[in-house]
Amino acid sequence: MVLKDEDVVFEPVRKNVGLVPDGVKETWVVVGHFLTSKVVKVEYMSQVMASVWQPVKGVQISELQPNLFLFVFYHKTDMQGVLEEGPWSFENNTLVCRQVCDGVLPDDVVLNFVDMWVQLHDLPLGYTSDVILEQIGNFIGTFVKCDDRFTGAPWRTFYQIRVSILVARPIKRRMKLVKRDKITCWVTFKYERLHNFCFFCGLMGHSHRFCLKAREAGILVDQYPYRIDLRA
Repeated sequence: MVLKDEDVVFEPVRKNVGLVPDGVKETWVVVGHFLTSKVVKVEYMSQVMASVWQPVKGVQISELQPNLFLFVFYHKTDMQGVLEEGPWSFENNTLVCRQVCDGVLPDDVVLNFVDMWVQLHDLPLGYTSDVILEQIGNFIGTFVKCDDRFTGAPWRTFYQIRVSILVARPIKRRMKLVKRDKITCWVTFKYERLHNFCFFCGLMGHSHRFCLKAREAGILVDQYPYRIDLRA
C-alpha cells in the first residue's frame, strides 16, 4: 500500500510566513544535555546555570525530556557567550549544547561534540604556525580556531586551540610529531575545563569508579593510562 498523499509538498502562501510577529520578543535558543546518567534536578540546575552565565536579559530553561534541556536567551550575546566560553558543567558534568537554528526541531539537533580549549605543550620551534596548529586540532578532533591573543610572541610555553571533540571517543593524551629530520618528539595535551572523565577509558561523562572496563581490568588506579594532569 502506498500513501501518495504524504508525498505532496505543502508550501504556505501567506505573506510574512516564518517571520516573528511584531511585539513578540526575539529569542536565541540552545539545546543541550549533561554527560551523566544521574537525574538532573531542573530547578536547581536552572538557578546554578543562570547564576554562572549571568545573562543580561535573562534565560529561560525547560526540560524537553529526561536530560535534554532547552535554554532560551533574549539577547544574542548571551547565547554567544554560552557557546563560545564553554564547556560548562553542572555538578562536574559537562554540558553538551548547540544552537537551534530556524526551522530545526530541538530533538533533531545532534549533540555529540563539545568545544574545548586545548593546550599544546612541548611544541618544537618551527612547528607552531597556524597551519600546523590547525592540523593538530584535526588530530585531536575538529579544529575550530586558534587563540590569537599572543600572536607574534617570540616564544610561548604552550599554544591554545579551540577543538570540537567527539564525546563518544576517548580524549587524546599526546601526539608523536615527526620533524623534518625524521626525529620524533611528543606533543602533550592539556584540556581547559575538562570535567568528569574516566582515568581508565578516557571517556567524558563518568569516573573510573563507575567504569565497567576499569573494574574488569583488575589493575591499580596508578596504572591507568589517563591522569589528572590532563586538566589544564
